[in-house]
Amino acid sequence: MTGLILAAGASSRLGEAKQLLVYQGQSLLERSIRLAFSVCKEVQVCLGAEVDQSIAIIEQMQIEFPALTFVQVEHWDKGMGESLAVGLRTIDISKDVLVLLCDLPFLTSTHLKNLTSLANPERAIVASFQGVNSPPVLIPSALRPLFNRWSGDQGLGKFWRQNPMLCEIIHFSDKFRDVDVPEDREYWGI
Repeated sequence: MTGLILAAGASSRLGEAKQLLVYQGQSLLERSIRLAFSVCKEVQVCLGAEVDQSIAIIEQMQIEFPALTFVQVEHWDKGMGESLAVGLRTIDISKDVLVLLCDLPFLTSTHLKNLTSLANPERAIVASFQGVNSPPVLIPSALRPLFNRWSGDQGLGKFWRQNPMLCEIIHFSDKFRDVDVPEDREYWGI
């Protein structure tokens, strides 16, 4: 299983690149990479905005995690779907992929271990936090061709809404609260 972290956006509603924000002593990008490696043997990061600073973080982390790679998404400004499609195309089609976002401070390795323990070769495993479906999402290799033409601002929500029979939802009691607007930053003390 390969981890795919989507960290390419400019975070326009927040006003600064969220992947570079520091939470509990580490950037959200670094935190996401460490979380991904708690369940994955290799991790790929999709980059776009603030690419130089993100690459510097990744290069430093490659000392500890040699199986950490990144891809620059040329048209990252088209939206999350573009990053997802580019990232999936760069990972061997025979591998299951765990898709993560870098702006979920509440996410823990326990969430990821619970989610990946339900791996199913025919169904995507989708996390739900108090009824809010969100990445992390485990996409088995058999379903990856469904994303071949993914692009633009099509996040994973479109996938689970259009394909409920191909998804298994794992429910967590944690409240969903990402880092999207300045109020979220204040909430998380970032």
